[in-house]
Amino acid sequence: MNLYEAFEKTLVDEGKTFPLSAEASITLLPVGGDKARRKFEQMMEPYAPRLKAGGELTEQENKDLNIKFYAEHIILGWSGLRGKDKEPVPYSKEAAYTLLSDKKLERFFSLIIRMASDEASFEEKRLEEDEGN
Repeated sequence: MNLYEAFEKTLVDEGKTFPLSAEASITLLPVGGDKARRKFEQMMEPYAPRLKAGGELTEQENKDLNIKFYAEHIILGWSGLRGKDKEPVPYSKEAAYTLLSDKKLERFFSLIIRMASDEASFEEKRLEEDEGN
């Protein structure tokens, strides 16, 4: 196994749009990409002294950090999403935070986590470009 071929792949850092239905789509940044990792490290800085001292994040702190991280840095946009009232939900970081915080939409958040964590999906574009050259 060539470790460099298997693990040296570069993930796109501009995001990728995923269809959610015939009318809706969402654009995500890969969680494993350099840009997302740097943002997450910045978000963790205030907790570094506690973690270095052997402490842990509380369950609520961990949940809040994840929601904030995905809302502010992983979700880059969407189209075609509608709220409870069936009205369009325009994309904003605040709207993303609100949706990800809604307990009734936990499955939606889980779907976003799975999509943003699937590195192969974000390599697809680069591999297609490589084949064309």
